[in-house]
Amino acid sequence: MELQCKIEVKAAKEAVWPYYADPTKRAVWEEDLESLVFDGEVKTGTTGRMKLKDMPEMCFTLTEVIVNASYCDRTDVPGMGSLFFTHKILQESGKTFIQHGVRLQKDTFTEEDLAFLSGVFSDVPGSVMKIRREVEK
Repeated sequence: MELQCKIEVKAAKEAVWPYYADPTKRAVWEEDLESLVFDGEVKTGTTGRMKLKDMPEMCFTLTEVIVNASYCDRTDVPGMGSLFFTHKILQESGKTFIQHGVRLQKDTFTEEDLAFLSGVFSDVPGSVMKIRREVEK
C-alpha cells in the first residue's frame, strides 16, 4: 500500500539534494524533526536514528541513496509492518520534479492500515511544497 506526491520545481536537482542528505536542511521541511543521526556516510545500507516531536526515537536503514536522485529509507514499526519512505528527484522532459512517497509493507492490509498510512502521509504534500519554496528562492 503506497501513497505519493509529485510536483515540479524550478531548480536544479543539485539544489534539492541537500534537503535530504543534510540533517540541518532536513529540519526545513520536516518541522517536527527533533534529531536526525546517521551512523556513517549517507549511502545505501547506512543506519540511523530520528526523533520526531511526541514520538519515540525510531531507527531506520537507508535502502537506496543515489546522490542528486533518490534518498529512500525503511523503518520497522512493531505490530504494523515496515514503512518505506521515498524521496526522489526526477528529470522528465527537461523539467525537475520531486516525489515523496510512503509505502507500508506487510502480508495483509486492513482499513486500520490505510488509516495509519494516511496519517503518516498527511504531512507529505506540505513537506514537498516547503522544499519547493526553499529551492525556488
